[in-house]
Amino acid sequence: MAISKLRADLGLLSVTFFWGTTFIISKLLLVDVPLPVYMALRLSIAAVAMDLFAFRFRKEWDHGVLQHGAVLGALLYLSYLFQMWGIQFTSASNAGFITGLSVVLVPVFGFFFFKVRSSKNVLFGIGFAVVGLLLLTGANPLHWNDGDLLVLICAVAVAFHVIYTGQFATRHNVYLLTAVQLTVVALLSVLALPFSRFSWPQLTLRHWETLIYLGLFGTVFTFLMQTAMQRFTTTARTALIFAMEPVFAALFAFLVAGESLTLTGWLGGLLIVVGMISAELSA
Repeated sequence: MAISKLRADLGLLSVTFFWGTTFIISKLLLVDVPLPVYMALRLSIAAVAMDLFAFRFRKEWDHGVLQHGAVLGALLYLSYLFQMWGIQFTSASNAGFITGLSVVLVPVFGFFFFKVRSSKNVLFGIGFAVVGLLLLTGANPLHWNDGDLLVLICAVAVAFHVIYTGQFATRHNVYLLTAVQLTVVALLSVLALPFSRFSWPQLTLRHWETLIYLGLFGTVFTFLMQTAMQRFTTTARTALIFAMEPVFAALFAFLVAGESLTLTGWLGGLLIVVGMISAELSA
């Protein structure tokens, strides 16, 4: 059954909703759990769950699934790595804004590498989203440091991940493709443990419950939904919808931890919503 672009976009919007919940939950969890352990456990839970579910589709397995899933997994790991590396040397506001610049990089890279043109409404919406991201995060793009450049590499990886997901998702079983992708990210995270400095934490039931939520809803659901829904919409629209992630993150930070958002921040969130609606007018 064909899925309309609107339904696909709503599915992608649900991805940003769950990603938005993970920011404040992860922030609270990382108080007790070192980042390398957090990454390895969250992504391993996600990979095992997705692999068990995708096993039923094993007859559709081919070399292309492995190759393309590995590419997506590597890009996803690079986005995690450079964001976490860069954020140590820059502000969270700059990191959030620069990561969000993938909304611009996707149509730019899509045009130069794949000759994919975006509609005027989508480009107009992207302009609104960039201004909105700047206001929402309170970033200072005029003063960049080494950390900002590292996060920019993350934004490039995110952009190519969105583009290649759009390229590969139509060629393979989405469950197998997502399973390979998450397995690669989990393996790379586990392999990085011996090269990281940390003390193994005492994990409580609450820690495991949080990790399971992050693994199943913040990772399995989100990347499976992204892979499935990108088959029915464009990469530029996908990137624009993903600009809603910091909006939901700010909302849940306010609801869960009482973190406040300035009037300028709310205005930024509104501009991102306006940008997304503008793109919908081109459907």
